[in-house]
Amino acid sequence: MSLQSISCSTISATVSKPAFVYHEILGRFHSDWHLHDRGQLVYAENGFIHLRIAEKQFLLPGWHAVWIPSNTLHEMWSHSPDLILHSIAFPPEILNLPVFEKMSVFAVSPLLREMIRYSEKWHFLNDETNQERTFLQSIADILSGEMNHSHQTYLPATKHEGLAQILRYIQHNLEEKINISFLAQHFGYSERSLTRLFSTHLGMPFSGYCKVARMLKALELIENGEDNVSQVALQVGYESLATFSNTFLEVCGQRPAHLIQDKKLKTISRM
Repeated sequence: MSLQSISCSTISATVSKPAFVYHEILGRFHSDWHLHDRGQLVYAENGFIHLRIAEKQFLLPGWHAVWIPSNTLHEMWSHSPDLILHSIAFPPEILNLPVFEKMSVFAVSPLLREMIRYSEKWHFLNDETNQERTFLQSIADILSGEMNHSHQTYLPATKHEGLAQILRYIQHNLEEKINISFLAQHFGYSERSLTRLFSTHLGMPFSGYCKVARMLKALELIENGEDNVSQVALQVGYESLATFSNTFLEVCGQRPAHLIQDKKLKTISRM
């Protein structure tokens, strides 16, 4: 199914307010490559968002937010049919802490979630009110504390054609046992040269890339409704449920069973 195109650069260009909100039921969408002169908070609900920045690809699970610093070129897309996208843009003059200078993906607290929902009463094209300005400033004030619980759920990308082909193979075969010896032989590299490619172009070893790729796929399966942890583990190549759960906790910041339970509770609370 095709994705609807969203021109975020056009939306941003129409807004004269220093800070503004954008809330929309987008479902499946793809944005243009764009940047903002404001810092941007993006919150995903009822689905997940893919985000690409330079040579990193992030996955934003439902009920999570990402902070995008000002003047950061990026694109976003989602294959979730019921996705609700919430975005709040803040002017640089109120973002005077170092934490706002780098990307951050983090689980949204109940307080921040309700504040984001409350901001749905405003529209980015309407004139700014005192209440809107004060309320959005309050959100900015608590963000640094929220971002202390960030976890970097991203995969590095590469412009190296041979390595990019290998990465696509890995991502399409995560349920299989993949080792670097097989990949080197299959794609015509020595094991040493392929090991060097991962280190040089991705900044992480082969094993680290596979671990993160499997966990991001697990996140995607859970967001798409899979609620059996054992089935998720098998679909991303883990036979040991304990090992899978521990690795998920390391990469994603919480155990898969807890994420599934939280997702169910938050879905009920939204009804």
